[in-house]
Amino acid sequence: MQLGCNSTQKSRFVSKEWLWSTGVTVNSLVACCLAALLVTAQTKDKAETVHSTTLKIPHNYQVASPGVLEGNGNIHARSLSAWTWRVNFQENRIPKAIHEAVCSSSYCLHPKYGRARDEMNEELNSVPIHQELLVLHLNKTLNVYQASHLSVAVGCTCVRARIA
Repeated sequence: MQLGCNSTQKSRFVSKEWLWSTGVTVNSLVACCLAALLVTAQTKDKAETVHSTTLKIPHNYQVASPGVLEGNGNIHARSLSAWTWRVNFQENRIPKAIHEAVCSSSYCLHPKYGRARDEMNEELNSVPIHQELLVLHLNKTLNVYQASHLSVAVGCTCVRARIA
C-alpha cells in the first residue's frame, strides 16, 4: 500500500515500508493531526495572555519625527468636512495620549463655494472616519500589559445625507 501526497502536478508517494522503518504509522499521523486541530480549535476563541519581562519601551516613544508632522499640513482645517483634535489621555495605556478627530459640524462646506462664503451644504453630512488602533493597557493586578483594539476617529469626510 502507498500513501499519496499531491503537492505539485507530479505525485509523490511514501512507501509503507519507509513509514514502518521510521516508526511512523498512519494511525499516529492521524492522531497527531487531530490533536493539532483540537488544540487550534480550543485556543481560537480564547485570548491568550503573554507575559514578557523583556519588553523595552523608550521614554520618547510618542514623539513624532519631523517628516511625519509636515505631511499634508493643516488638512483638518482645509477640508470641506473640517475637524478639530481632542486628546484622549489614559495614564495606564500605551500610547498614553491618542489624538482623536471631532467633526466641526454636522454638515460639509459647499464644494462650489468652500470657505469663501462659509456656506454649508445640507445634502452632505460630515462624518468621522474610524481606524482600529492596537493599544496596551496595564493590568495592575497581574502587573502586565494586555493588548486590545481601540476605535479612533482619525478624520472626517463628507457623505451624502441619508434620505428617509
